[in-house]
Parts: sequence; C-alpha cells; structure tokens
Amino acid sequence: MKDAKMTITRWYHQMDGIFVESEAWSLFKTMAILETIGWTMLLIGIMFKVNHWPLADVAIAVGGSAHGMIVIAYMLVVLFAHRSMGWSVWKFTVAELINAIPYAVLVFEIWISRQRKQAQFSPVVAAETD
Repeated sequence: MKDAKMTITRWYHQMDGIFVESEAWSLFKTMAILETIGWTMLLIGIMFKVNHWPLADVAIAVGGSAHGMIVIAYMLVVLFAHRSMGWSVWKFTVAELINAIPYAVLVFEIWISRQRKQAQFSPVVAAETD
C-alpha cells in the first residue's frame, strides 16, 4: 500500500509544469464554455425526445455524444492543468465533480476567475526591513 501511495504522489508531482499558468487558464476557460455548450446540446436533445419531435433520436444521439466527449475532455484538462493554475485539492475536486450539474461549470469558472483577479490585484504589503 505504501508503494502505491508513493507512486501516486510521485505521479501527482510530475504534473507540475505541464502547462504555463496562462495556457492552463485558457484551456480551462475554453473547456468551461464548451461544457456549457455540451449541456445545452444534451438538454435540447432531451427536449426533442420528451416532446416526440421529428428527429428526436438524432438530436439525443448528437447532443449526448457531444456532451459526453466534452465532459471527458473537460475532466482531463482539469486533471492536467489544475497544478499549473495553483489550485488546492479542494478546488480540483469541486471542479471535477461540478460538471454533473447542468451549467455549474460555467458558474464555477466565473467564481474561480473572480478569485484569481482579486488575488492578482490585491495590494501587497511590503515587509519593512531594518
């Protein structure tokens, strides 16, 4: 068990530096937008199916497949980019689990972007050295 934990820890630390911070943020924002589009496509497909509209089977197949591929891509981007963005384990876990709720990734992206901006523009108190 100790060997497995050491292997996982070593693998986790090897993810440092895969992306530059700006690349990681760009990928994350892009995937958050795509994930929102994927949810919209899936919900439209479900609406077609529930209302028995023409081409309902096609709409649900296209929407479901697109959403599924986007979710997998989003989860991989979060997995490989969260270290470059400086996220805690808590933020990483929330980001991975939040995509099960429609449009929650977009809300999370807005929240995390605001946190990032506040951290960048917060005044830094210079330590006085005597």
